[in-house]
Amino acid sequence: MNKLINFFDRSVKYVEPFLVLFAITLVLLDVYTFFKHVVPDILHHSGRAVAGAHVVWSMWLLFNVFWNQLHCTLTSPGNTLEVQEQALQSAMTYDWRWCRTCNRGKPPLAHHCSVCNKCVLKMDHHCVWMANCVGFYNYRFFVLFLFYMWVGSAYSAAVLWLHVPVMLRLSDPTWEQAGFLPFFMFVLSCSIWLAMCVLLGWHVWLVLTGQGTIDYLDNADRAAEARAAGRRWSNPYHLGLAANWQETFDVRGRWWWLTWMAPSRRRKLGNGYNLKKQQHGGAPPSGLMTLLRL
Repeated sequence: MNKLINFFDRSVKYVEPFLVLFAITLVLLDVYTFFKHVVPDILHHSGRAVAGAHVVWSMWLLFNVFWNQLHCTLTSPGNTLEVQEQALQSAMTYDWRWCRTCNRGKPPLAHHCSVCNKCVLKMDHHCVWMANCVGFYNYRFFVLFLFYMWVGSAYSAAVLWLHVPVMLRLSDPTWEQAGFLPFFMFVLSCSIWLAMCVLLGWHVWLVLTGQGTIDYLDNADRAAEARAAGRRWSNPYHLGLAANWQETFDVRGRWWWLTWMAPSRRRKLGNGYNLKKQQHGGAPPSGLMTLLRL
């Protein structure tokens, strides 16, 4: 059984590049459909100004999709092998574990990835569509990729519906030439949008509650054990709604609620193994006012 699992983990590394290229191809096919079928119709019915605005908006969405995908793929999520062993040892506390594979301390929220064969700092999951682990240094790029895919797929479906009416006329003699590709991309855009609603919604909730995908499962077990013992368990890394968002996207200042979605190459502050916690074990601030506080 272990040999089968190891074979699968090794195989994933060979399959991932093809999945990344496949995803890029679908996005570029949508861009081709937009310029081939949508822009001419907007230009004909609404003029150059409106068509130009659509082109600028679509290119902005496309840039952010590829920007965040590229940076999520090429940015190391951070792992314990990249940290000097002396620094890890000096930072170790009672809640650290030990990884026998890496032969190093494993900080809280770090997990050993069997595909990468490394202990990834603040690991969320291994993403085959990014050909990389998603962790401390590249998680924000992953969430921003989901966000712009969510916006972009909704926009694509909307403009195809409004400006390529022939795609719904399956009996039209010109459908195969003028309607098949827009119809295919419309169905694909709607499908991706629905998938992004679920996936993006899940990660937005994780960000707001100060958790990762793997940690959510661990936290659920801890909370259940505490309830069974008549106690209340509190996630020590839940800093409050606004603080969690700022910490994930590494944004500060008065306009953080806008700048979180801006493209940035700046390396995330912090080291991934000394993580911020609630002060004095208190409960995190909650409520909508905390989220809106500037």
